[in-house]
Amino acid sequence: MNLTDASTPLNLDLTKIAIGLAGATVSLKFVQGRWWERLGLVVGGAALSYFGTTPCAALVGVKDAEGLLGFLIGLFGMGLVTKVYEGLQAVDARSIASKVTQWIGNRFGA
Repeated sequence: MNLTDASTPLNLDLTKIAIGLAGATVSLKFVQGRWWERLGLVVGGAALSYFGTTPCAALVGVKDAEGLLGFLIGLFGMGLVTKVYEGLQAVDARSIASKVTQWIGNRFGA
C-alpha cells in the first residue's frame, strides 16, 4: 500500500466518528481551559471513542449498544483524562523527590 495513492480508501466509519464527537462535545460543558485545549479534548475524546468502542463493546458483551458505548466513551473518556492530568499538575514533585531521597538515605545509611 502506497500512502500517496489517492485511490486507497480509508474505510472510516462516519457514524462512529459522529457519535464520539457528540459525546466529547457534550463533555465540554464540564471542562475548563483555553479553546485550543478544549478542541484537543474533543479530538482526543472522539479518537478514544472511535478506536475504543468496539474493543470495549466486545469486552463488556454489548455489541448491540456500540453507539451508546461510543457516546459514553467520548463523554467521559477525556473528562477522566483531564482530571487525572489536573491531579498530576497539583503534585509537588520536588518535595516528593526530596522526601524519597531522604528516606533512602536514612534507610540505607548513606
